[in-house]
Amino acid sequence: MNALYNTAIHALKCGLKIHSSFNSKSMDGVRGRKNWREKLSCGIRSLKGTGPLVWFHASSLGEFEQGRPVIERLKERIPEVRILLTFFSPSGYNVRHDYPLADIVCYLPFDTPSAARDFLDISRPSAAVFIKYEFWGNFLKQTRLRDIPLYLISAKFDRSQVFFKPWGGFMRKLLPLFTHIFTQDAESVKLLEAIDIKNCSCAGDTRFDRVLDILSADNSLPFVERFKGPSKLVVAGSVWPDDEKLFSSLIDEYSIKPGVKFLIAPHNIIENEIDRFTSSINVPYQRYSTMDAGKLADARVLVLDTVGILTKVYSYADISYVGGGFTASGIHNTLEPAVFSHPVICGPNYRRYGEAVGLKEAGGLAVVSDEKSLSETVHRFLTDAEAHTESGNAAGRFVKENAGATDTIVRELTGRSAQAEQK
Repeated sequence: MNALYNTAIHALKCGLKIHSSFNSKSMDGVRGRKNWREKLSCGIRSLKGTGPLVWFHASSLGEFEQGRPVIERLKERIPEVRILLTFFSPSGYNVRHDYPLADIVCYLPFDTPSAARDFLDISRPSAAVFIKYEFWGNFLKQTRLRDIPLYLISAKFDRSQVFFKPWGGFMRKLLPLFTHIFTQDAESVKLLEAIDIKNCSCAGDTRFDRVLDILSADNSLPFVERFKGPSKLVVAGSVWPDDEKLFSSLIDEYSIKPGVKFLIAPHNIIENEIDRFTSSINVPYQRYSTMDAGKLADARVLVLDTVGILTKVYSYADISYVGGGFTASGIHNTLEPAVFSHPVICGPNYRRYGEAVGLKEAGGLAVVSDEKSLSETVHRFLTDAEAHTESGNAAGRFVKENAGATDTIVRELTGRSAQAEQK
């Protein structure tokens, strides 16, 4: 493996240790990787059954959610399959370390040559599935050397990535190591084929399948029912401070208009930021962490200062706003509210996300740029029943029409993992 790459991995490892001295999330990553060989060996020895072990790797929580439908469908098709799930980021591991369909959940060790060899020698998976943007060179090389079927799923490529630059030769050499690359869109396939990568096809985005599963799940939350009552509910999910400023003004506007309530779910649950937001609104509010059930019905605003239930909350919304559109990184998941067939709104930075672009083109997503346009858009959807129904139906229809990627991937995976078991 490239010496410069290995040097960069060691630098990353050292940098994370230094960063962990003043950052709790980095500290979680350092501690979680301590004695990883012993932990993995113990997990492998504790495995029950004799079915194939399939290794799924996700960088963080968002990538896991894209791989989750594949894991669940695979378990449906092959109930005896065992799942090894790894995360690079504490953001994924801390939330999903107890994921019930995984037999082992652990951190991915840093991508050194010895770590990659030892990890695969200990785990001996029948197949490996990397999700979206994971290109760890030593792990990919060692997996291929062992003739283990290796997949990249939900991949999305664009011309700005290093693979398509004159100096990107090292990274380009990683792409043929995959048995197959399943992309989210046809444009990614065209880009790969232009650099002579043929082991690829467009399967679609597994998130469409995931959110359809959410639609059929039990999404009941009694505290939201109590809070909403007969009112219209505007849910603002994964919001950042710039989003919160817009909603402070909107809530103030509706403070004298009965029949409309707001549920605000911050992306980062940071105490001083929540305090700043709640001090900016002049209506009765409750926080999830300290809510008084007896006062929920009288509150006009509920701050959801917890994680893991936002998708269920969206099922109660009459209108959903997805945060992040005023940040450099862009918006969060627009499909989760869209599947419930009501209008979705976001800020202007959405174009990097193909599903959001498609949702807007289908008529299920409205884009706002400031307080005035947010106010006008919310008012239109609250007062114009035809506009509300048309946009909501378009959102739900868009999700359903783009489902199916999971079955495409699982058909390939079940065939390959079965072949590997027979060797």
